[in-house]
Amino acid sequence: MFDDKSLKTLEYDKILEMLAGFAQAEGGKDLARALRPFENIEDARHALAETEEADRILFEYSLSPSFAVDEISKTLVKAEKGSVLAIPDIMKVGRALRVSRRLKITLQKAKECPIISGMAEALYENEPLEKYIYEAFLSETEVADNATPELRAIRVRIRKINDNVRTKLQAYITSPQYAKVLQDSVITMRGDRYVIPIKSSFKGTIAGLVHDQSASGSTLFVEPMAIVEMNNELRIELANEQAEIEKILRKFSATISACADKIKASYQTTTSLDLIFAKAQLAREYRSCMPELNSNGIITIRAGRYPLIDKHKVVPVTLELKKNDKMLLITGPNTGGKTVTLKLVGLFTIMAMSGLFIPAKYANLGVFDGVYSDIGDEQSIEQSLSTFSAHIKNTIGILEIVTDKSLVLFDELGAGTDPGEGAALAVAIAEHLLSVECKSFVTSHFNDLKEFALVTDNVVAASMEFDVKTFSPTFKLVMGAIGGSNALAIAEKLGLNKSIIESAHGKISSEKRQFDNVLSAAEETRMKAAELVNEASKDREKAAKELQNAENERKLVEQKREKLDESIRKETKHLIQDSVEEANDLLEEIKEILNKPVIEEKDLFEARKIKKKLENMSAEYEKEAVVEDVPDDSPLAIGDGVWVKSLQKKGQLVSINSRGEAQIAFGKLTVKVKKDDFYKVK
Repeated sequence: MFDDKSLKTLEYDKILEMLAGFAQAEGGKDLARALRPFENIEDARHALAETEEADRILFEYSLSPSFAVDEISKTLVKAEKGSVLAIPDIMKVGRALRVSRRLKITLQKAKECPIISGMAEALYENEPLEKYIYEAFLSETEVADNATPELRAIRVRIRKINDNVRTKLQAYITSPQYAKVLQDSVITMRGDRYVIPIKSSFKGTIAGLVHDQSASGSTLFVEPMAIVEMNNELRIELANEQAEIEKILRKFSATISACADKIKASYQTTTSLDLIFAKAQLAREYRSCMPELNSNGIITIRAGRYPLIDKHKVVPVTLELKKNDKMLLITGPNTGGKTVTLKLVGLFTIMAMSGLFIPAKYANLGVFDGVYSDIGDEQSIEQSLSTFSAHIKNTIGILEIVTDKSLVLFDELGAGTDPGEGAALAVAIAEHLLSVECKSFVTSHFNDLKEFALVTDNVVAASMEFDVKTFSPTFKLVMGAIGGSNALAIAEKLGLNKSIIESAHGKISSEKRQFDNVLSAAEETRMKAAELVNEASKDREKAAKELQNAENERKLVEQKREKLDESIRKETKHLIQDSVEEANDLLEEIKEILNKPVIEEKDLFEARKIKKKLENMSAEYEKEAVVEDVPDDSPLAIGDGVWVKSLQKKGQLVSINSRGEAQIAFGKLTVKVKKDDFYKVK
């Protein structure tokens, strides 16, 4: 059950007003303000799927559908009853038909969004009627000449008569004969009839009918007899014009009446789509996620941001109530954020059940048969109820209707009366809630409830964090912790006289002080542990970053090595080619010597010389092919042979700087090498 009082307490109406701000048409805004949670989980999931598709259409497909349609429900009812619609009403229907047609074309482009594509497919189109409306009316007060051939013919006659009348009257006001008679040289109208202003002292000078006189009586407005008949014709044609316009309006009204059901259904679909796309816009505005829904009462919220707090100031809340957990008790200092956390849980649940996305990184929320809350000051002067009485009356109403499928939110349970009795009452109500097996969230300062949470199954504790160093709340919720109220510390920080604070400390029972000391020590230990975890997390991130840098450097060395191998392969290939060519030339020389008819001593000498060159080439090649990686401990000098460990190649030292970094040449390729990555070889 979602009564308006509970929804208002959770400020759901403010969310709906924000939602209405994103709707384009008044019909969509009205639907937004009237939005209520779905009680069936499948209906809620369907609504969320609609919002998700709208988000994709807006931000993946980059489509901008228009829903700017007039409210036409009353107009269609009048048409169905046989009333003659006015021009503004007919034009509203024309605009609705145009929006529907264009919307259908736009949304059918999103073929991978079956829900919205299906809604778009159902939109009613009547382009001939739409086109006829736009052609027939120039504005909300003017019918176009081409609305019908009859209207056009009538208006042609009216213009012709008008021209004739004005021509006749123009002759009067421009004639020197009547210059002294006329009060002004203008043509005017009185009662749909053309007249001219004549000085009263010249009455009767121009034969005609007097239709009016000025307030002073000095001017008479006379219709000359020469144009009386033409004015009569003009009035007849004007009456014919009105009759034809009435006929046109009746025809349009009948046509609209014949398809009113289809237009109404299409209008309702358009406004529903307007609401769906408004949900998607609201979700983007607050960086919201699509929540998961469950029927097990599970509530998981990660980094949830209360949407009614400035987004630059709001502190994200993370909490969890598992399937078997029934109650979450939230403790901690005043002004620490307990009430906001309570409202956040209720508001997020209602929003998700309404098809709205949640301003959080992740949310998995239960679907309940009702969300009941007792939050804030319920004091009622009209009913003569104290704060405590008002809370108890509200609590009684909740306990009478709550079921095992309900969500209950109690803020400061049992507060407003004697602390001892209030604490006992709070524990008793908590026990009753557990027996009903509903899901509940409770905030309290009572130590009895804190102890109850520690020793009772299915009850989870959480605390709003309090910085024991600055004596200030941090507004962060810590799961699994019990927090103290820290009332005296906060009062002292706010400036209360120290002597009063000391006196208050002396009046606290030793048991209470001992319990608070335990809570404070536990909180301080927890915060230190949190700091250590945070530091460890930073160290882990730093190590991961350094590991990534090392991996990147290894890949870079590997890339250099591959490039070097390729370069050496290319250079070796060129050297071999050059050697083969040189050897071939030498062999050719030997062949020439051997082919001589007579071989002399000097020829043999030359052949031996060429053979020696071939042997030398072979020896140099063998020497070059052997890797000389035996270290040489003598001082390095430019031009020395060196072995590069990371590249597993031998090169020649080109230069070395003061840091020990060297430039090593491998043929035509030069590489920069670190200090410990090379050594001199013999």
